[in-house]
Amino acid sequence: MKKKLKFLILSFFILIFFIISGCELPSVLSDNISANNAELTISFIDVGQGDATLIECDNEAMLIDAGLYSERQAVTSYIYKRGIRSLDYCVATHPHADHIGGMSDVIYSLDVDTLVYPLCDTESSSWNYVLDACDETGVSYFNPEPLDTIKLGKATITFLSPERNAVYDDLNNYSLVLKLEYENVSFLFTGDAEKQVETKLLETHFDLSADVLKCGHHGSSTSSSEAFINAVNPAAAVISCGIDNEYGHPHRETLNTLNDRGIKIYRTDMSSTIVALSDGETITFCSGDEVLGEVAVNTQSETQSASSEAAYNYVGNKNSKVFHSLNCSSVENTKEKNKVYFNTREDAADNGYSPCKACNP
Repeated sequence: MKKKLKFLILSFFILIFFIISGCELPSVLSDNISANNAELTISFIDVGQGDATLIECDNEAMLIDAGLYSERQAVTSYIYKRGIRSLDYCVATHPHADHIGGMSDVIYSLDVDTLVYPLCDTESSSWNYVLDACDETGVSYFNPEPLDTIKLGKATITFLSPERNAVYDDLNNYSLVLKLEYENVSFLFTGDAEKQVETKLLETHFDLSADVLKCGHHGSSTSSSEAFINAVNPAAAVISCGIDNEYGHPHRETLNTLNDRGIKIYRTDMSSTIVALSDGETITFCSGDEVLGEVAVNTQSETQSASSEAAYNYVGNKNSKVFHSLNCSSVENTKEKNKVYFNTREDAADNGYSPCKACNP
């Protein structure tokens, strides 16, 4: 009851503000763009060097991450401008401040039903603020496991990572990886998951194919391996990062991987907030009044389970942690379940594999 009363009071004062100031509630999209008849709207909100993504489908809404604490007003005001006063889900991909710093403010400012987050050991202040906000407002918790699903309107969201008992040295790798499917379009969101997780996902043979990839770790070279990009095979990629950020994101290696495959790239540091609109068949990317581009459903999506060795240059053995050339005799003697595929020697080395001394790949 306290949560509902607080929400109603907050909404009332915001409405009074707009009436007194003589302003109408601003529209994020221009009339010609919003007339796209979009049934699915995904906003990659510009929060500088951070992440915040708002998903709307059939009058239901989900927020994935909320940027730094300093960007909290940018996130909440954007959500209000979209005419949203309640969120069915808030997804905290992992406990880093550039992803969850503004989430406590979102929880206090809107009527949030459920918080989704991974189980990992951390004592960060940002994370404690989020949990405190949930406790104070009565928000329920949900810790998903791989292949758990939830519905957002007619969209289905499947969680792919991490495993419940996973142990990583880097909090980035605890990032929730989730795939959204609506009609014939799909989006893959990877938080800050790095190549170690990408390799594990490839080994699971999950369907990673997606029309749009939200690039991991702000376009860092620690993510977006060639093998992973090949498996996702997106028509477009979105990178959320700050202008002239101190990390140099997105890294040249990631951009080269995407460009070499003809994947359209949309960046918040160049276009500010990016909105993807879809009717279930096509996806239109916009920024303000500008249409940035359009992609059709990717009918040639490749999944890891459908891939053959011919799509890769090297094959690793999960048991021996050795990688081989495709024609090495050891490959024929390795059980399929123990194989992992790499495009480059660098990919193999980055994942802890050593070259075979016999075939010298």
